[in-house]
Amino acid sequence: MDVRLKWPALSVYSLVSMAYRNYTADGSYWTVRKQGSVYWVARMRRVNGSYEWLDTWGGYERAGAAAGAAAQLAYNQAREDVLKELVGNLHTALDRAGLGALPTPAPVKPPARSELPAAVDLDDPED
Repeated sequence: MDVRLKWPALSVYSLVSMAYRNYTADGSYWTVRKQGSVYWVARMRRVNGSYEWLDTWGGYERAGAAAGAAAQLAYNQAREDVLKELVGNLHTALDRAGLGALPTPAPVKPPARSELPAAVDLDDPED
């Protein structure tokens, strides 16, 4: 029995959009940059052909340690992005099915002091 996988046709655009740097919702990515003898773990984004340095996690003496930190940060960021997207999609699907969250009623406004009975004194604490 011959089982072959059929891959969808990929356009040049889809190959570009699948680049390893495009794995987060905001288009940023965690990477390692060396300056002097320090390997810096940084979050970067490509903007108009140049790279924008968004955040710095820390510096390491060894490239492997920095790469491990960058990988863990990338995993955590991607996981958070996926969870946010899934929660949003779930809420949208529930709303479409009529099972969304019920609207919160407005709080009841307390009556004005002039509308309270004369026997109620609000300034004295109860015993």
